[in-house]
Amino acid sequence: MKVKPSVAAAGRSGHGYNQALGCGGNEPLPEENEVKGLPFIERCLLCGRRCGIDRRGGKTGPCRAGLFPRVGAWVLHMGEEPPLCGTAGSGAVFFSGCSLRCVYCQNYRISQQLFGQEVSLAGLAGIMLELERNGAANIDLVSPTHYAPHIAAAIVRARDMGLGLPIVYNSHGFDTPEALDLLEGLVDVYVPDLRYSDETVAEKLSGVKGYCETARGAIERMFRQVGHLVVDPSTGLASRGLLVRLLVLPAGLAGVEESLLFLKERFGTRIAISLMAQYHPLYKASLHPPLDRTITPGEYEQAVDTAIELGFEEVFIQDLESTELGIPDFGSETPFQFDVGAAEKVDAMKMEEKGRCA
Repeated sequence: MKVKPSVAAAGRSGHGYNQALGCGGNEPLPEENEVKGLPFIERCLLCGRRCGIDRRGGKTGPCRAGLFPRVGAWVLHMGEEPPLCGTAGSGAVFFSGCSLRCVYCQNYRISQQLFGQEVSLAGLAGIMLELERNGAANIDLVSPTHYAPHIAAAIVRARDMGLGLPIVYNSHGFDTPEALDLLEGLVDVYVPDLRYSDETVAEKLSGVKGYCETARGAIERMFRQVGHLVVDPSTGLASRGLLVRLLVLPAGLAGVEESLLFLKERFGTRIAISLMAQYHPLYKASLHPPLDRTITPGEYEQAVDTAIELGFEEVFIQDLESTELGIPDFGSETPFQFDVGAAEKVDAMKMEEKGRCA
């Protein structure tokens, strides 16, 4: 078994935001007719809620996604597992809105309060290309489920314009077969959560029915598309495959052991897993004991020991003392403390480019 250090969390906003988005603040976005014709915009079936809402006329479902995608931040991000961020950082794009209602969400500013800005398909493709120019290891699409049709179209557009980076789909796992089928052949690496093993707990803490069944089915479909995680030995970066994240919650609420047993039964011990220790009692967690506290070292060690005992061969682990660095402030230019170095590197690159052009 390879137990590897990991810091799984989230991003940093880039300079030139409106320019990269291809839009100007509150100006109307182009491409309206094109977006209205995308799959599942007329009848949304992208997440396990299957709300069937018609998004063409401005109506929104539980995720509150409108006609165009909303981006909360785009970042060079050092908070992912090492094969995803390397030395330069992943090119993370954080989408606003979410199908889940997790009472402990660390990204609630964008997931629940919808901080962010609508972008066109050209703008989203432009963000991907900008992140590549800034040295990103990949394009890391965070909370993307409710914008899967837009993302598929933007990837095709970006590829046509020269994008060469792997595409990472970083989701809560509540993805339907319809959403994932849109992405087949476009996504290189899937990084889903497997939040729970008990449907009652999932409904209580994340406000959705059928999470476990949907997420397990989604992970099986992702695996059929990309297989086991493949890491390029020359770079240490993931080029293809599946990496499943399990967030350890206080008092065993996530049911990590049951989820590990499921993963072993379905995929064997080769499947790459990430045991996340970054839980903090944010958003509404203080109202839901025992979520009003962080996890204990013993709770996290138990999860790691279980993975070892079950024979998993590739496990990413976190240092409990470093996880506070992953608490985001999306109102800040650098929402995550561990991304400051990446931000400074990009600023230096831009100053150098400006000097050459002068």
